Amino acid sequence: MTRHQSDAGDWRAKTTLLALFLANTLSWGDRALLGVVVDPVKHDLLLTDTQMSLLNGAIFIAFNLFAGLAIAHWVDRGNRKLILLGGVAIWSAATALIGAASGFSSLAAALVLVGIGEATVFPVALSMIGDLRAPAKRPGAVAFFHSGTFVGLIGGSILAGVLASVHGWRWMFVICGIGGFVLLLAMMVVVRDPERQRDDIKLDPAAEIEGPGRALSHVLRTPGFVTLSLAIGFLSTIGAVLGTWGPAFLQRSHGVPLAQVGAVIGPAVGFGGIAGTMIGGIIANRLIVWRRSERAGLMVPLVATPLATPFLLLFVFAPTTGGAMVAAGLMSFLIALGIAPCFALGSGIVGSQARALGSTLMLFAAGLIGNALAPFVVGVVSDFLVPRYGVESLRYGLATMIVTPVIATAFLLLAYRQSRAASQ
Repeated sequence: MTRHQSDAGDWRAKTTLLALFLANTLSWGDRALLGVVVDPVKHDLLLTDTQMSLLNGAIFIAFNLFAGLAIAHWVDRGNRKLILLGGVAIWSAATALIGAASGFSSLAAALVLVGIGEATVFPVALSMIGDLRAPAKRPGAVAFFHSGTFVGLIGGSILAGVLASVHGWRWMFVICGIGGFVLLLAMMVVVRDPERQRDDIKLDPAAEIEGPGRALSHVLRTPGFVTLSLAIGFLSTIGAVLGTWGPAFLQRSHGVPLAQVGAVIGPAVGFGGIAGTMIGGIIANRLIVWRRSERAGLMVPLVATPLATPFLLLFVFAPTTGGAMVAAGLMSFLIALGIAPCFALGSGIVGSQARALGSTLMLFAAGLIGNALAPFVVGVVSDFLVPRYGVESLRYGLATMIVTPVIATAFLLLAYRQSRAASQ
């Protein structure tokens, strides 16, 4: 059995995990910025809801994910520290350039660069975590990393609202871009690329993989991987839609001012997500040890995900802002419970030599279904219903997402059965 560095008490491994958490926090914090200032950007650049959903969803995600697929093979074999540092530099510079956007095309170009830079974070992180934590402890480490998503959403939402109200949305992006270079300098000192380890517990022992074609075939043929990825995609719709349209929904339907909208939605969604992510990782760790199977961690999302459905319904149709935020916090908590166990299992069953590619494919599903398709559907439905419902049209666009937890649960159950059958 190979000894994992962090389990041996290596403080550099722990600081690397912390740096990965901070990189994820910065990444998601920057993603939250445009969602907070949708209305002023839309007004200044003369855009529609459909165009904003494309910018904050499909266009950004398409380049983020396809760049991630290209980067993943490199991550599985190259210097992961240098790849991550380059990514942070690219997306921080591009975030600052958003402040100079003059229309749809220039804003889209800057967001494409942000997406390409941020595509380095997830495959690098899951690849490194696999070398820093043994399989039985991996869900907890993934949960710690992923909690940065919600810390970033909280910080990004609050910071965007405050800075945009004081300095305008353009300078808000410039200031946040500069902040990324501060983190870059710190990461140059503390991050190290750990020695690559072999998995000692697997449902599907990895074969020797050479070349991206064989690696992709191996990952896609792994029992349960495709259905697990689809489940992750539908799990991701809630967070993506809240990030893209939540602030605008509160401003239009609940009358929350721009300067306050980040402080209203950020803590509710963020703290619920952080608590769910960390608790889900801890529970999954214990289930894996108890049942002696990585697959046991899937019991967490199988129980929690369907319970989010009524709270999503309440969020959309709650008559008060307070009620909507309570519902948002609870559904974020329940959805977040299952994220880390899903990603930990998916990156484990494909084997150590395809871990970055597997994690990127899962992220591809999350991005395509959750971050691109779902916000786009909401935006199109909102535009279509404007003549009938006016500013309330966005409420009914959000209502189209109520079925997604049920669909995610169905794919989770199928993934569980497929991986169990393959292990017998």
